[in-house]
Amino acid sequence: MASYDGGYTNDSQFGTQASPGKSQARNTLRPVTIKQILEAQTPHDDSTFVIDDVEVGNVTFVAQIRSISDQETSSTYKLEDGTGSIEVKLFRDNRNSMVDDDGENGPSRENGLQINSYARVVGNIKQFNNKRNITTQNVKPVTDFNEIQCHFLEATAVHLHFTRGPPESQQARHTGGGMAYHQQEAYGEDAVMGGTGAAGAVPGGIALPPGISANAKKIYLYLKNRQDSSEGVHVNLIGDATKIPMGDTYKAVDELLSNGVCFTTMDDEHIACMDF
Repeated sequence: MASYDGGYTNDSQFGTQASPGKSQARNTLRPVTIKQILEAQTPHDDSTFVIDDVEVGNVTFVAQIRSISDQETSSTYKLEDGTGSIEVKLFRDNRNSMVDDDGENGPSRENGLQINSYARVVGNIKQFNNKRNITTQNVKPVTDFNEIQCHFLEATAVHLHFTRGPPESQQARHTGGGMAYHQQEAYGEDAVMGGTGAAGAVPGGIALPPGISANAKKIYLYLKNRQDSSEGVHVNLIGDATKIPMGDTYKAVDELLSNGVCFTTMDDEHIACMDF
């Protein structure tokens, strides 16, 4: 399966429980529950987390906001999903700064991110003083409540896949020991990720979420075709290479980040694409 679900990479051999390497794991995105995050194992160090014997990189979950604390450069959310609660630290950059009601530059929050509302988080598991939390630049309000139930079904499906193996219907579709899923299924089936529905195909057989703009597709393909893209490419270089105006480049990059298709690397200006 495409690397959307945590341990899923194009190299994965689902006949074993071997964990992928760090370089592979960091390019994966797995739907989880907060309970899975809190119970994730750390066999090597506090920066390596394993769920169901599979090393995870980026994780995504849907939960209800219970408290919010805004700081100058970040906001801390406490979220709860019925399986547990965890703090999420959302870092902002200058592009996300807005003017507050007094006309002063200050911390801002996307509309819809309010106490008792639901949000989807895409981020990394961190641990400090034996306390788990999530760091991210991607917290989005949930506008379709079907996404909540879909997410839990996806998290369950991925958990069962790693603990019990793929269903017989999936085994029949593949030959040999490598149970790699087709790339076009990465976003094509609701069982993989919440609310994505039919995939939005782009040249080269790559599948993206429906509704992705032409600029976002162009940038994704540019990143995908670069040999060094795993280290991240600066937004300015992306704009120059794709001939997209910088304002539109930032919008397209934000679109890819919010859909979990790309992620930031060394800083919020360097972008890499998920390893589908």
